[in-house]
Amino acid sequence: MKNLRITKLFRDGENLASRYLENKGYDIKARNYRTSFGEIDVIASHEDIITFIEVKTRSHCSITNATSNISRAKKIKISRSALQYIADLPADLAYETRFDVIILFHDTHTDTYQIQHIENAFDPILE
Repeated sequence: MKNLRITKLFRDGENLASRYLENKGYDIKARNYRTSFGEIDVIASHEDIITFIEVKTRSHCSITNATSNISRAKKIKISRSALQYIADLPADLAYETRFDVIILFHDTHTDTYQIQHIENAFDPILE
């Protein structure tokens, strides 16, 4: 039962992050984009920038803890998957790219969320 609650929390977080981005004028290009390298939670475009977004949903945690949970290995996986996305869509090569993190804090007492959007959260790592 606990795993179902956690899965729902993560799914709700990704849904809220996508709606948040759309409300800010982003065009969602893909969600849960998977490659042999890994997965990118959300890919969106806005003002000629393709943004690769890692979504972190937490019921208790600080921003520092949430962002530190994105390991170097995870950044490499996201970076390689982003490179694959760009390679598959040559028309998008004219775009700049950016790697963001969206953190959603779920208050279990009020069942509300607080959203923190960190633009340029990390540089791509292509090793």
